[in-house]
Amino acid sequence: MGETRGGPIFLVGVGRSGTTMTRYMLSSHPGIYIPPESNFIPRFFRKHPSEALSREHALRILGEISTYGTFWRDWREEPLDASAFVDGLPSLTPASLIDGLYGRYARQYGAERWGDKSTIYPAWISLFAEMFPTCQIVHIIRDARDVTTSSLDAFRGARFFYMDPYYAARMWRVRLGAGIAAGRRLPPGRYYEIRYEELTAEPEPQLRKLCDFLGEDFDPAMLAPNMEASKHYHSFGIHTQTNRQVTTARQGRWHKDLAPADARIVQHVAGKLLMKLDYPLEDLGKQSASERVRMLGLQTKFVVLDGGRRVLRHLGIFNPARLLLWLPRRRPRIQDAAQRAAVASADTDRG
Repeated sequence: MGETRGGPIFLVGVGRSGTTMTRYMLSSHPGIYIPPESNFIPRFFRKHPSEALSREHALRILGEISTYGTFWRDWREEPLDASAFVDGLPSLTPASLIDGLYGRYARQYGAERWGDKSTIYPAWISLFAEMFPTCQIVHIIRDARDVTTSSLDAFRGARFFYMDPYYAARMWRVRLGAGIAAGRRLPPGRYYEIRYEELTAEPEPQLRKLCDFLGEDFDPAMLAPNMEASKHYHSFGIHTQTNRQVTTARQGRWHKDLAPADARIVQHVAGKLLMKLDYPLEDLGKQSASERVRMLGLQTKFVVLDGGRRVLRHLGIFNPARLLLWLPRRRPRIQDAAQRAAVASADTDRG
């Protein structure tokens, strides 16, 4: 084992790339815990990541954080006493506040090292590196065509009106490209890329390499993230697969489940980055005239939505999907009886 670094771990990756599975792998380690994703660090600290906070400002931030219901789903203690918490911090800085909050969360699970994960975080790697000089970034990467297939399956219904093959491929290209560029600028020992395909095909050697990067001893419990997932909130619905053993069954599923016209869109939009990352392109034939017209319409839709997202981000809203929670959603397609049973059990538990 290398020298233990012990700083925060930021797990980043495009949505549907295996970030939740990897979260449970890391949280299965006795010394590491990663809470449900929050997305709030960029919201509160992107402009002044190192500037001292007043006591009033710190309390106001904690008040806002208290509204992030998903983040608190696995919190085991009584609700946080904000005043006592702030008064107990060693200093009033963004890093101290976040370290105190996440560290307290981790210790509830017997861990001393905390992490955070989000699918919007590839764009904020530089912010994390500035806030936490000892942090380490773990970036999980998956084939854009499988990401698109999984996204179209998982994000269905009125709440996800924005989802389509162009949107999924463009977001993969933009977020993944930004994350790789920022991560590879960091000094050695700060940034690590891992492929979903390799992690699911050879979990033990890949996790041993990851632990070596993190300066941690490998623990065999990391090979059964489904055991950890079953204890936590984010292990049902679109994350039901995390209740199952690690498998390669979902590699290359786009060959069977992604319509040829949609696959052509993905390769058109994301092809250059796919090839740069050594994901081979396939000869899918040329787009027809109607397919090109459709793609142009989807591109226009993306530009409009992306403009709206930028406006919301300027207003401090980093997860616009929260604004759509009142809209109905359709369940992802359930592939087999085991998954149906897991979803039913999760719904029972929630009730």
